[in-house]
Amino acid sequence: MERNPIKTDNKTGNDSATKLTININGPYFPLKKFQQILDSFSSVLSEIDKEISETGNVGVEWSISDFRQGSIYLTAEAAIIKENVDLDRPQEIIEAFQSGLEIIKDNPIRPKYFNDISLKKAKIFSELIDPNDFAEIEFFTQDWRFNVNTNIAVNIDEIIKTFHQYYGAIEGKLVSISIGHGKRIGIRSMVENKNVTCFFPDELFETARNALGKRVYIFGLIRQYLHGEKINIHVQEIKLLPEPSDSFSVANIFNMIRGEN
Repeated sequence: MERNPIKTDNKTGNDSATKLTININGPYFPLKKFQQILDSFSSVLSEIDKEISETGNVGVEWSISDFRQGSIYLTAEAAIIKENVDLDRPQEIIEAFQSGLEIIKDNPIRPKYFNDISLKKAKIFSELIDPNDFAEIEFFTQDWRFNVNTNIAVNIDEIIKTFHQYYGAIEGKLVSISIGHGKRIGIRSMVENKNVTCFFPDELFETARNALGKRVYIFGLIRQYLHGEKINIHVQEIKLLPEPSDSFSVANIFNMIRGEN
């Protein structure tokens, strides 16, 4: 079937808004690594396109509009391939690509519109950096430049670790409470000897505040790495526990059974 891509400009008529450039510098350019980076570049853009789309289908095609020698300098230009696709889609994809890389460069946080496929492909950008060949990988547009670093691979590994969810409980000391960017408390787990982040609803705020610095029982939906540590808990119940000094000892229990004070 014949394709008739629709080249798009932004609202100001500047067609640089539909272009995204990758620039690779280094002493040596293995063909295999070049193929890997092209595949990854294309896949990330396509997956973001699908996530933005209401139908889950690709609506934008990317073609090479500029290629220069010396270093690998390649500009991909967007063209809409379906009539019902919003003319702003190419710019949305580029903006999602930009903000996504900025986020995962510094934090193990899943960016908006980045599914597992695009994250794994973006990880390849970071893994290909090598002073012996692809010493520098840079993405840029007219008003944005981004240098890939090795932090990206580390943070993506953290984001896509396999995890499972189940209802359960932990006991520990409530060591912190925060109401910024979602209400959460930090529980120092008695079993794991580490802090576990727990998100709680508004109606448990007073309970959490009154329990600060005390031993608590937390029940809720636990999110945990497979064969690993707990990631966080979405709390349904908080109960205050007695301090060890206030609890009954084994001797107390036997004395109560014998009817002694």
